[in-house]
Amino acid sequence: MTLPRTIISSSNNLAISYAESCLQQNNSANTVEPVTLFIHGLDSSSHTWRRVQERISSPSFAIDCRGCGNSDLGNPDDFTSDALVADVKSVVDSHPLLQMKRFVLVGHSMGGRIAMCYAAKYPEDVSALVIEDMDIRRRKVESNFIPNFDETKALSFEKLHPNLDSLRKAFGEIGYPSDMVDKWVREGRVYEYGSEGQYWSDVHPAFRALCYRRIFDSNIGSTCWNTISQHYANSNTVKVHLLVAGIGSVCEQESINEMIECMPATLSVKTYPTGYHSLHGSVMEEFLCDLKEIIADANSSHLQGKL
Repeated sequence: MTLPRTIISSSNNLAISYAESCLQQNNSANTVEPVTLFIHGLDSSSHTWRRVQERISSPSFAIDCRGCGNSDLGNPDDFTSDALVADVKSVVDSHPLLQMKRFVLVGHSMGGRIAMCYAAKYPEDVSALVIEDMDIRRRKVESNFIPNFDETKALSFEKLHPNLDSLRKAFGEIGYPSDMVDKWVREGRVYEYGSEGQYWSDVHPAFRALCYRRIFDSNIGSTCWNTISQHYANSNTVKVHLLVAGIGSVCEQESINEMIECMPATLSVKTYPTGYHSLHGSVMEEFLCDLKEIIADANSSHLQGKL
């Protein structure tokens, strides 16, 4: 079971929402349990982590990045990697379980890139860094796999529609294929809202558009990774994990090799032969087994508190 929460980010005063696990009632910073913070990828929200949060026994938090889920998008001109990191930091600073002790930071896909940026800026907050199927190479805006993606319409997208057909049409006009939207409806990323037949989308196409233009199409990935390596390369307590999909991975081997070269003693790389890009969805049991081990291993450093 998870509970929705909302805080006001220190960046642009936006409302940023997150899902907090409530498997235990002790919200004191004195708890000995390790804590995990999850960051989702493109076309997603904290909803993607719900089953994972339900299956781990320790406290966890899953953020809705700006524009996604129930978080505000704000002015697109303010959308930067620093702003995304500030949103995460605002969640961290708002809760005693995250304020006082280091936590396991898990990021999937674009969330992995945000997690890298966060760990580069706040290395003292992190007891273990888990990057799920994301490398550090630059990705051009034109590499967006959505054909004929209409960025202008993506930026003006309204998340609440009078009915499902209206929402489907809006996604179609941006360039999203209908089968992708159908999948989101089945998974609960798009759902009926209220009692009048309206539909809400946790997915915000502007997040995809802005991430490609401001985050992916830059050298932020390699810059942050090099900074992380300086912090963690010789660490005896902080471990970094790269989890790679065996089928349809977005990671290129050359980029993975670069990541390994930066911190050969600290980085652990595992490939899941039958796993797709969303490892926590496609090979959930194996992913959970590994994550629980990572969390348990990070517990000793967690107890030390922040540096």
